[in-house]
Amino acid sequence: MNQTYLQFLQEAKRVLKKHKVSSPEVNAELLLSYVVKKSKVGLYLNGNETLTQAQDKKLKGLIQERIKGKPLQYILGETEFYGLKLKVDKNVLIPRPETEIVVENVIDFFKDSSGKLQIVDWGTGSGNIAIALAKNLNCFVYALDISKSALKIAEQNAVLNDVSSRIKFLHSHNFKKMDKKLKGKIDAIVSNPPYVKKTDFQKLPQEIKKFEPKVALLSLQNGLFYLHKIIKEAKPFLKSGGLIALEVGLGQALKVVKLLKKEGIFENIQVKKDLAGIDRVVLAQRKF
Repeated sequence: MNQTYLQFLQEAKRVLKKHKVSSPEVNAELLLSYVVKKSKVGLYLNGNETLTQAQDKKLKGLIQERIKGKPLQYILGETEFYGLKLKVDKNVLIPRPETEIVVENVIDFFKDSSGKLQIVDWGTGSGNIAIALAKNLNCFVYALDISKSALKIAEQNAVLNDVSSRIKFLHSHNFKKMDKKLKGKIDAIVSNPPYVKKTDFQKLPQEIKKFEPKVALLSLQNGLFYLHKIIKEAKPFLKSGGLIALEVGLGQALKVVKLLKKEGIFENIQVKKDLAGIDRVVLAQRKF
């Protein structure tokens, strides 16, 4: 006889806990919700309802995937970012809460601006930054990524969140596909680039190393390669007073500040902390 919803939740929580999966109860609830297509409240209101044979089989398979380290977001095929629902799969990095701090700071910077802004999102991935900005600012976003597979997901997410007319997705290595007519006209260049150095990559949790795209994580030159590249290549496009906003890794903020100062065209350089108190975002303005 197949399990009821409540029996499944109890057993799944026990198995996940045994295999040291964090938040086993939340994982069990989300997997069950996904398969039986009911809300969390619905699961408990219908707790004595029995799983069908197909549902039982599917859930057992998903529990095994989770035990092996596959991120819950990839299993469910979606995640939340800045209040938005986004599709995710193995081709895109799972958006993190710390990246919301990048978005918050960009929105705050332009809160009093009038007129339509032009913004570049370098390395858009799932499109999370571009979409959050398009939703919250009067702007048009050029979203660049080297991965065609990532761009497909990002385009779907733009449609899902009703901002596809406000974002242009470009399959571009760095700024190469940017229209030269946009030089000196971009209000902000925003990025959460790959910034993990090789030595730190080995220390990452198994589920990140094994499942998330390496190209979206790993960087050369102690993690600063892409950060330095963005700063260099941003210069021709950023207008006077324009903003550059970069997410950085642990211990990188002051090095990025030095890179910005070295260029000689940036001012009002600031470092913002994430919720864990780590220097996570570096902001600067192109001199007027």
